[in-house]
Parts: sequence; C-alpha cells; structure tokens
Amino acid sequence: MKSRQRPPPLTWLCGLFLGLSFLAVIPSAQAQQVFKTQSATIYYEDPASLREMEHRLRFSQANQFSQSYFYTQDPIQAALSPGLAAKIDGLLVKVSLLLNRRPRQAQGLSIFILKDGQQVRQRHLVFQPVQNSGPAWFGYGRLEAFYEPRSRTIFLSLEDLHAGIMAHELTHYVLCESFAVPPPAALQEDWARYVESSLN
Repeated sequence: MKSRQRPPPLTWLCGLFLGLSFLAVIPSAQAQQVFKTQSATIYYEDPASLREMEHRLRFSQANQFSQSYFYTQDPIQAALSPGLAAKIDGLLVKVSLLLNRRPRQAQGLSIFILKDGQQVRQRHLVFQPVQNSGPAWFGYGRLEAFYEPRSRTIFLSLEDLHAGIMAHELTHYVLCESFAVPPPAALQEDWARYVESSLN
C-alpha cells in the first residue's frame, strides 16, 4: 500500500495565498451591479461606466443592428445605457459572422468593467500567476483586456476600451465556446487580431 505524500509546506502556502488573492482581488458578483444583455452579463460599479462603455463601442453597422434589436431589457437598465445591450450583442453577432462560428450556448458570457489596465493586470495575475512571473509582471504595467475561458469571463479596462478590443476578446470567447477542444492560443491570437483589425 502506497502512503499518500503530503505536499510540501511551501506548495500548500502558495496555494492558500493564490486562493485568498482570488477572493481579495476579484470582487464578488453580488457586490457589483449587473447589466444584462441577450448574450452577456456585465458587472460594473458605477452607472457612468456603462454610458462610457456604450460611447466607446463604435463600429460599422452598430446603428443598423440597434434598429433590428428585439431584446426587451428591464426598463431601469435601459435607462442607464439605452444602446449598450444592442452594441454588445451586435458585436458578438459580427464576430461570429467573421469567424463563421457561434458559441454553443446563447448566454453565459460575463464581462467585468474595470477602471484601467492596472486593475486588469491584477486580475490576470490571479488567473495566470505562472505566465506572469518576473519583475515586469508583478502587478506593474498595463493590460487592456483578457478572456478567461474557464469562467467564460472578459475583464476589460474602460480607460482603454474601443470596439476592436472588445471584438478581440469576443473572438476568444467564440472560439473557446464553439469548438469541443479550443484552438491553440497562438491560433486564437491570430484570429483575434484579424477580427480586431477588421473593426478598427
């Protein structure tokens, strides 16, 4: 009979630190306000960030999509940002058409609006601590946005946001959610750059 080996104390402490960091860095969804679209749930702290997000998401055919958008929002949410739901869902439709792929689930995407690239970097450190090792990655520097496939979540910097960045991250979402085995990261990046450049 083989005895079960206990993990070294350092490994256990690192795991505990990462778990506590996750709880400290990622605010709970209940503590934030929620804005729902047909395909996504957006978490935000300040209603002004929704209006700013709507303002920054400009892309061709946005108005055309808004006119044919039939999702009935909660009237209170619609008053906060009347065109945001149509723009998010319209971008997802445009990305899906460019990729000729659709997510298997119509809903399930979460989007966290963060203040700036520093906050996005902090979230990324929680999900990818090994990739982010080294002096340049210790919470310094900026990151515009990233997609976390296990939780189907986009974290984005409102300060840096434009339609191309959102389309880039939506590409990762569509690719991860439309294949049984997601394509390799390098291939996803190539597709995401292509989709982003087609909107800029």
